Amino acid sequence: MQKDVFQTDDDGLYLYQSVANELALTPGAFNIPFGAYEDAPPSPPAGKWPRRQGGAWVMVEDYRTTPLWVVETGAPYSLGAEHDGAAGKVSYPGWGKLPAWLTTVEPPQPVIDGEAGA
Repeated sequence: MQKDVFQTDDDGLYLYQSVANELALTPGAFNIPFGAYEDAPPSPPAGKWPRRQGGAWVMVEDYRTTPLWVVETGAPYSLGAEHDGAAGKVSYPGWGKLPAWLTTVEPPQPVIDGEAGA
């Protein structure tokens, strides 16, 4: 016998649905993989993703597929990269509250001389 389980990563973010097998010598008990849970995560609305915190699923902001820029410099930001800003060395994994040093708004591009009169 098998049952559905819901796998998370090391941060508790939902990854995928899997199965747990019943233990042959202990009927009714299942071999649930580490980081998997028996209750299904809720369907996420746009911009959110399920994360396991304690005994419950919560929705966190999800920017893992959203382009981000560093506010101070306008430089594109790669998730998890270390940024040396006014607050010291910081990084952002792409989920959770967007830190003040990042923005989803692309900064204006400088006008190149050849394009100015075009």
